[in-house]
Amino acid sequence: MSASAFAQDMRGTYCVVSESEWTQCIELRQDGVCRIVTEFWEPTEGSGPRKNMTREVSTCRYEVKGDLVSLISEGRVDVMKSAVYDCAAIAEQGWSPGLKLVNPTDERDGLDPRVYWKEPRSKLRRNAPPR
Repeated sequence: MSASAFAQDMRGTYCVVSESEWTQCIELRQDGVCRIVTEFWEPTEGSGPRKNMTREVSTCRYEVKGDLVSLISEGRVDVMKSAVYDCAAIAEQGWSPGLKLVNPTDERDGLDPRVYWKEPRSKLRRNAPPR
């Protein structure tokens, strides 16, 4: 499969599952354009509305080679592996498609080392492990 055909299959939104007051999503769009959207908010009681939410958006471009997706922005390249991951990592059953950093670093402004799950996660989840 050509890289451009595979890139079209990669399009979509991939988000980290977090139990704290932040979330981060990677949006892979048409023609190799991407965005990284990070949101922060004040702690809330239960599942109430988010208070004082801050949204940061950075643009990037992406390239796909096989099962690797390179996110390129401002002189930085983050390589992620596209695969079907075990949902046990987020205390759920099944397997679901996602992206995960190949070589995570401890940089505070970088991407999270956990899996970015393709949305809508509940509709894409599989009951059987990948072959």
